[in-house]
Parts: sequence; C-alpha cells; structure tokens
Amino acid sequence: MFLASHKKKPLSIRSFNSVLASTEEELHFKKHLTSHIFRHSHISLLSELNLPLKVIMERVGHSDPKTTLAIYNHVTKNARKKAIDALNKL
Repeated sequence: MFLASHKKKPLSIRSFNSVLASTEEELHFKKHLTSHIFRHSHISLLSELNLPLKVIMERVGHSDPKTTLAIYNHVTKNARKKAIDALNKL
C-alpha cells in the first residue's frame, strides 16, 4: 500500500477503504470508492498500453481471460480518443 499508519506500517485494506470513504464524502463524489477500483484501473491502463493479455493476466493472477476482459478491463477515455483519431486518419 502507499499510505502508512501512525505506527509506520502499511494501512490495512479496511483502513484504506475508510480513508477513501471519508474522502468520497468530503468531496461529494457520486461514485462509491473502494480499494478494489484501483485493480480495475490498473488492468484497464495496462490494456491501454497494448500489453499482451497473457502478461496482464499473469500480473494480476488471472487464469481465465474472460475474467480479465469481461470484468476488469474497461475502455478508457484515452482509448476511445485513440480509436477516433485512428479512424479519422483513414
């Protein structure tokens, strides 16, 4: 984890989610945040970099490509823009 508690130890997932919840409330976010959202973002960004699916799966511990593609991999705004730019060059 990237945050430390007052004891100089990594925050537990529960503590980190608590920090996210208070930040979400303070900033009036519409979407509920948990630490798990970073897993989705990480996989989507790796995909956006055009890394091979097998590399992404190995990195995140998936054995079934359906899990990676159908659940965790999301099309980012940047990926949409790249697609439109590529089509406009045709």
